[in-house]
Amino acid sequence: MFLAKSIKISASILFLILSLNLNAQSEKSHEIGIILGSASFTTDYGVRNNFKANVGGNVGMGIGVIYYLNFTDYRYRWNQRTSYFAEHFRVRAEASYMSAKLEHFGEYAEKPGQWGDRLRAHTGKTYLVNLGAQMEFHLVDIVDFGSRRIPDLHWSPYISAGAFVDYYKPSITSTYDTGDPETAGDWTAPGVLFPKWDNNLNPGASKDDPGITMSATLGIGTRYKLGEYSDLLIESRWQYFFSNYVDGLNAKDDPANKFNDWLLWVHVGYIYYLN
Repeated sequence: MFLAKSIKISASILFLILSLNLNAQSEKSHEIGIILGSASFTTDYGVRNNFKANVGGNVGMGIGVIYYLNFTDYRYRWNQRTSYFAEHFRVRAEASYMSAKLEHFGEYAEKPGQWGDRLRAHTGKTYLVNLGAQMEFHLVDIVDFGSRRIPDLHWSPYISAGAFVDYYKPSITSTYDTGDPETAGDWTAPGVLFPKWDNNLNPGASKDDPGITMSATLGIGTRYKLGEYSDLLIESRWQYFFSNYVDGLNAKDDPANKFNDWLLWVHVGYIYYLN
């Protein structure tokens, strides 16, 4: 049921892009690009307000392809102004892939004894495929920047917001030794995971099943003029998921479990002007 809903929402986003494209046939331009960067995952691994757990530790890589629809044909019609919306907003569609290894960092994992041992032995990984779109608002006039008619105009900063449909596939492992050779390497066995993620004590607190969810994004970035038909992209984007199982963990009855999983993606990209 949720899959069908996600597909409908994704189709609606693509339909909106196509509609905007058809409604702007006389004044439009297109761009394509590739992005690559580092994604910092903030999940149930680690503790809140710990730098290594939330920023420096659970970090992976991401790569994506992007397409831009501009509402003005700035490459050839720079002297024919359109509207404020067309000259400051553009739509970006994206398909991207991310993955990260996940570990427990922080004061609890550093403590000696069985509880710290369980946390240190517990690791995971998650894979993400994102499909969606975002709207960008550029502070600099898109026509002035894209037409290259102002030689000293090199930077085009912007802010963005969007929505994505996300496929995720988490995995969970543990090297904790309970003393029972029959459960060695089995993270589902009783007494292996920390109690709040132990399914034998809290059913549904951990699972490695793939799933589909949605996410909302907010971003800030800038373009830098490289050549007549190309730009460099530098961007930081926050992505909040509507599921708390992206990492495979969800201690639903824990008061400390206040937020769903989210990530911060810092990336660079190359953009080429098609027309």
